[in-house]
Amino acid sequence: MRRKTGLAGVIAVFGLAGCLQTAPDTAPPDEAAENGGGLFGGLFAAGGEPPEPQRPTPLARADLVRGDVVVAGPEGYCVDPVTLARRAGRDFAVIASCNILSGGKAGMFVEPMIMTVTVGGIDSAAALPAPSALALQAGQELIGGSTRDGLVAAQLAGGGTEVLEDGDPRYWRGAFLHNGRMIGLALYAPRGSFLAGADGREMLRAVQTRILRLSPEAAPPRPEDEQTAPPPAAAAGDGLFGRLFGAKDLR
Repeated sequence: MRRKTGLAGVIAVFGLAGCLQTAPDTAPPDEAAENGGGLFGGLFAAGGEPPEPQRPTPLARADLVRGDVVVAGPEGYCVDPVTLARRAGRDFAVIASCNILSGGKAGMFVEPMIMTVTVGGIDSAAALPAPSALALQAGQELIGGSTRDGLVAAQLAGGGTEVLEDGDPRYWRGAFLHNGRMIGLALYAPRGSFLAGADGREMLRAVQTRILRLSPEAAPPRPEDEQTAPPPAAAAGDGLFGRLFGAKDLR
């Protein structure tokens, strides 16, 4: 089962991230317990002080779908190891500030953001959607979009606060293809951040470039990877894009 505390910790510090270069020195209770900061750790800590909880080390990169897609962020951004999820036909990762993920122990200060990366199964018939299709699936107004160099990007007028309580309502979705797989991106930023505006498109492109540069060239598809029929969720109306951008991964 995927641990849920890591991203929650990142989200919790976003309200202060614009003016602080480090995250708070506390972690959610269940994460602290896993790292020796639980009840017994507090009772028997030297000097009567509970030990500082240890955050998992942020990753410079992460291999998804058995190494077919390698996820990494631009300089100053890392992959959150806590939120990695690998499932049949759908892998998930979160990119955020290395500085925030490490509690200020690693990485330079960069503009805070959360970007989700979801990799679907192999589908030889997959085609990029239009920006309007991404907006329609999200049920949000499209306020900006483009399709260029293999990346479709859509800036949406609302929905960002569903992930970041104090975030900007505007957020970005993107999609591109690699090795026969659709890769979905979603970018959430603090209120007023330039990444919620026009610069968010370039951040999507920067992540796309990193993924394409690090990922191996196309290999012969494995039979078990071929998608001959949509999973039950798609039949219920969730659809391919719903599975790529589902906010449930962030809960």
